[in-house]
Amino acid sequence: MLSALTLSPQQRFRGNMGALIATLALIATPAGAQVVRDGLMPRAPLMITPIVSGILLCNAGNENTELKTLEQIEEWCAKNGQNNDLAATNLLNQLEPGGPSGKVQLGYTLLVPLLELYEQRDGRWEISPAKIDKYLRVISVIGRPVVVYLMGDHYDSSSRLSQELAQDPQNLLSFSTGPVPTSRYIGHGIIPFTLRTDETIPVNHYRFGALRAVAKQLKALDEKTRSHIVAVTLAGELHHMYPDFENGVGEFDDIKVTDYSAASQQEFRDWLKHKYDTVERLNQKLGFRFASFADIEAPSRDIRKTALDSFAQHYDAYAAGNLPMFGWLWDPNQKIQKISLYVDGKLRGPVDQGLGRMDVYRAKSEVTSPNTGFRGMIDFRAMPVGKHVAQIVAQSNGKPYLLGEREFVIVPKDQSSTASAPAPERLTGLEEASQIAGVEHWLDRPKALQDVYYNPMAREWNQFRAHQVNQMLSHFYRVARAEGLPAELLYSHQIVAETNGTWNPVLFASDESVSNTTPWRNGINQYGASPFAFEYLKKKHIRGYGVPEFNPLQGKTPEVARDAFVQHYQAGAKFVSPFFLSVVPARLRAPDDKRHFDIAPDNANDGADKLYDTLQWFVRK
Repeated sequence: MLSALTLSPQQRFRGNMGALIATLALIATPAGAQVVRDGLMPRAPLMITPIVSGILLCNAGNENTELKTLEQIEEWCAKNGQNNDLAATNLLNQLEPGGPSGKVQLGYTLLVPLLELYEQRDGRWEISPAKIDKYLRVISVIGRPVVVYLMGDHYDSSSRLSQELAQDPQNLLSFSTGPVPTSRYIGHGIIPFTLRTDETIPVNHYRFGALRAVAKQLKALDEKTRSHIVAVTLAGELHHMYPDFENGVGEFDDIKVTDYSAASQQEFRDWLKHKYDTVERLNQKLGFRFASFADIEAPSRDIRKTALDSFAQHYDAYAAGNLPMFGWLWDPNQKIQKISLYVDGKLRGPVDQGLGRMDVYRAKSEVTSPNTGFRGMIDFRAMPVGKHVAQIVAQSNGKPYLLGEREFVIVPKDQSSTASAPAPERLTGLEEASQIAGVEHWLDRPKALQDVYYNPMAREWNQFRAHQVNQMLSHFYRVARAEGLPAELLYSHQIVAETNGTWNPVLFASDESVSNTTPWRNGINQYGASPFAFEYLKKKHIRGYGVPEFNPLQGKTPEVARDAFVQHYQAGAKFVSPFFLSVVPARLRAPDDKRHFDIAPDNANDGADKLYDTLQWFVRK
């Protein structure tokens, strides 16, 4: 993402959190798909809709060197009647001369920050139809396919209104210790707005009011202009929060999550009552002795560090009963056919492979793919207390090799000794996988002798947090539908933490919002080029989808970008939105601008120049 110093409030959008660790991109061609000679089977056109930084800038304003900020350029363009000569139009026409046509058509993504659509009048914040029109008139001016991105999440943070809302704790998510502070992501402000849907909460009053107003003006567009809209993505990346937003995505040892606000905890109790009906039934199912639902509090205390009044209060990364075992494997000659998880000498099942590990990709010059991550999940809920052994075993030419091994300890809830528990079984006599020529590997987690405690209430809490994410996205969808936006145009705009090799999905509680049962269509942000994407979407039974943000981030192997575009076409994606193109004048870039994600011929970062060439090649299909 460009430095915030080079972006106007209207254009300060962010890259995906997959900037540092890749997520999914590749999806296998459906079985039996017909392929024509150019590699693209017959289907409805795929829309390539890059996000364009500086979408409101005109050519003459960009060329006027007396204008020193984006705000000045935008104002100059409007004042001098130049808003019909947008710089974005020229850029798109250079990539696809002659306009959109053929099997692949070039459009763009129009980002509309909902909280920026207000202006203050007599001390009150009111919707500005003129501000909405400023964005929506771009649709008719450019005249290409467009994805309208209605942003209302924690990245909608640049306006005066959002800054004012950030001062009121009721608008914010909360750790168990209090409201989550504002933070930064690659120079962009982050405001941890609530996931509760109550529209009496001020931030909800404003963001849903803006959503209704935009929807009305979208409906009022003439038929020709509306025909350019291929999708409307809702809200942005909705998920729970954690400390150190930019770097804390892989924290396991000392996690803090949201939402512990008093109102959220009451909603948790109500959710439990709806699920179990009576506290007696809850006690029977979960093994507790609560006198009433009012006695329940969301678990937030780590038993290792804080005295508990009840074991139901224990919470950590593993308290829901799952212990991840993950690392990375570089096997360029494909000498390993599969890897499996064994616990106490018994096969538990296959291990997910091809997960994004941009950290390894960037650190090791010989590793030419970021898709080296693997992860197995140990469900220890029904396992006996005591020491256990988990082993990752690789199969190469019919022979097993040890890829990694960890002992872990299941501790009883009273923390009594497990010394009398029998010693665990394990596979023995295995050669190390490092003996296989050309193979490199590493096991990151769990740490040696990781102690784990299963708290059924922690599992309920995580499920409720996922419910909150889904409810917020559902509310965006319901409001959009109530205002008449067609269901077939409405997509989510979600990240998928599960596809990142070192991320902790517990922090986000968002993966369940990607499903084949949601009323909205799935929009999945995809950074990197992980083959695990196919397995993930297959597991979720997802067919039609969109890609609201896409960047392969692969300078070492630029042909991967071409393969990714083609396979998204073959898999039936409605649109793919590369992140991002820019028409911001170079003179306005900040001195420390590292041009993260800036797809341009003169930017070699992570193969952005090669991606530009690939984009140009693909949209001319």
